[in-house]
Amino acid sequence: MAQSKDAYKIRRTVALLRITLGVILLVTWWENLQKGLYQANNFAAFIGSLAAGHPIEPYRRFLTDVVIPNATIFSTFQLVTELGMGVALVLGVFTPLAALGAVFFFLNLLLAYLNPNTGEWIWTYVLLTVSAWTVAMSRAGRALGIDRRLSRDREKPPYPLMW
Repeated sequence: MAQSKDAYKIRRTVALLRITLGVILLVTWWENLQKGLYQANNFAAFIGSLAAGHPIEPYRRFLTDVVIPNATIFSTFQLVTELGMGVALVLGVFTPLAALGAVFFFLNLLLAYLNPNTGEWIWTYVLLTVSAWTVAMSRAGRALGIDRRLSRDREKPPYPLMW
């Protein structure tokens, strides 16, 4: 089904947001890689700093009782997901899935930085979360992205939210 010129203009505009989110994730991934954050001991220390004094008890316990003891698994997962979501969003491939992953990723950061000891301005993560949601719901990969080609070849994806 052909889309109107106006719909394509909107998607192209939201594609800029999609690409920006992808670049943010890739820059974060690169900086974390350079800092050694994905090494289990450094990751555990970082998570420990987020957990210390966290006001939401269940979240703090999740960090201290689940994430820190399994730092190798969680740090590897974060390394792979930050890189994967960043690449997918920049290229506009499987955009709804990548953007929904980013929504959950940014929501987790929002929760983590609700800790007043971090000094983070949480509205950054609110903006990132809402931006990722907008990208996911607008099919922004269908403009300036690989999803456009996929949707031309096969309008309906074999699985929901692929393109």
